[in-house]
Formats: sequence, C-alpha cells, structure tokens
Amino acid sequence: MKRRVVLAGIAGTCFALWRKQARPHALLTGRAMGCEWKMLTDEKASLEDLRPGIAAVLEHWEQVLSTWRQDSDLSRHNRGEPAGADLSHVLSLAEQLHRDTGGAFDHRMLSQLTAAGFGPGGSGIDLSSVGKGFAVDRVTDYLREQGIRRFVFSLAGEVRAGEGTWPVEIESPVQGGGGPPETIRLSGQALATSGNYRQGKPQADGTISSHILDPASGRPVLRPPCSVTVIAGDAASASAWATALFVKGPGSPIPAEMQALWRGSF
Repeated sequence: MKRRVVLAGIAGTCFALWRKQARPHALLTGRAMGCEWKMLTDEKASLEDLRPGIAAVLEHWEQVLSTWRQDSDLSRHNRGEPAGADLSHVLSLAEQLHRDTGGAFDHRMLSQLTAAGFGPGGSGIDLSSVGKGFAVDRVTDYLREQGIRRFVFSLAGEVRAGEGTWPVEIESPVQGGGGPPETIRLSGQALATSGNYRQGKPQADGTISSHILDPASGRPVLRPPCSVTVIAGDAASASAWATALFVKGPGSPIPAEMQALWRGSF
C-alpha cells in the first residue's frame, strides 16, 4: 500500500465488495486505522445513528493496539509500561494463537518488521496481524447491542457477517491475469486474507519479498504473487490464521471449523 496504516495490515489484503442484494439495503462507510470501513445492512435502521458508536469502538481499539501511535497502550507497553486490561486481553489472545498455529503467527517481531522496511520503529510486540480483526469483532458486538442482526462489516480486508447471506468478493492477487474475483458467501462468519501483492518488494526471480515475516528466520516470506483467505467464526482468528498459513504454505493443516482458499501462484 502506498500509505502507512496505523495498524500495518499484515493480514488484510483483500477488498470486500457487496453485490446487489434481493432486499433493500443501506451502506455506511468511514475511515479508521488508516483504512476504509463499510457496514451494509438490509434491516430498517437509522445508519447515521450508528456511525458515532462504530467510530468510537474503532478509535478505542486503535488507541489500545496501534504501533504507529506513540501514546497508544501498546507503544507504551513496548517501552516498558504495564499492560492495561484491554491490551492484556488481546495479548493473551495473541499468545493463544501463537500456540495454536505452531508459532507461524508471531506477534513479537516488531523490530524484525521494522528492519524489513515495514514497521514504525522500535522493538517488542506488533499486533497488526490480529488487531484489525479483533476491532471488527468488537464492532460486531456493538451492532448486536444496538439490535442490528443482519449486516456485514469490513475494515480493509477483515470482514464479519451477521445473520443472512452476504456475497463477498476477493480480488485476484495476480494483476491483469488472475481471473475474476472469487465470491464467498458469508453467514455468521468472518473472513480475512493475507497476501503479498499490495505490500511487498518484487524480486528478480518473480517472487515478492512480503511484509509477512517467517518467525523461523525473522525475514520476509518469499513467494510469487498469491494470497490465502481464511473463513472462521471470528475475524481475529481469521486474521491470525491467514498470516500463519501464508508463512506455512498451501496444504498446511488448519482447525476443522475453518476454511482456507489460496489464489495466485504458490
């Protein structure tokens, strides 16, 4: 991406596009964490009344999780301050995902990310690969608290759907020759995509040195243009597993309740 984002976007490289629904629908959009967010619903609701609440949820978690804000909870923690309750909760989740993925998802690589040219500087913990997904899950909680059940919400490439069936399009990672977008229908599920075709450095052999790091070496993963999309029950898990699978490669096992879709050249 040409601009730096507040949460670096490690696991968010797909674009969600909604096709025309059978029922009348309304779209609400905004920006947070350096990305565009969208909320679509076919329920009768005053969408503008929801905007301040959605913005407040996203702003809160950006302030907790950002490595680009020097005054965020995470940045202060990386400088040695104790973690507050909200940050501690996400850190515990990240540790669990680190174990679940066999170490392929690793949130402790801020210095290596910076050395590769993708980080904001400093060392310690980087929660980009789970942060936006976690924030999407919290927006989902907010919408349900407001009585909204039928919706789909996206923040960059992290998507979460409520009740109903929502077609989401995932673009090809091979520009100009990768075929049409893949359409996935979500119902009560989340989706996240990791890829190397938007943040990466092309190499002479046709691979891309990506912003996704291999924890085993601490260096960027080298692959041809490709992406992996994970469908899971929540966006945080989908984000972390998409990152982990991009590190591990096609054919790697995932939990039975999840699905993975690879696109491009592997």
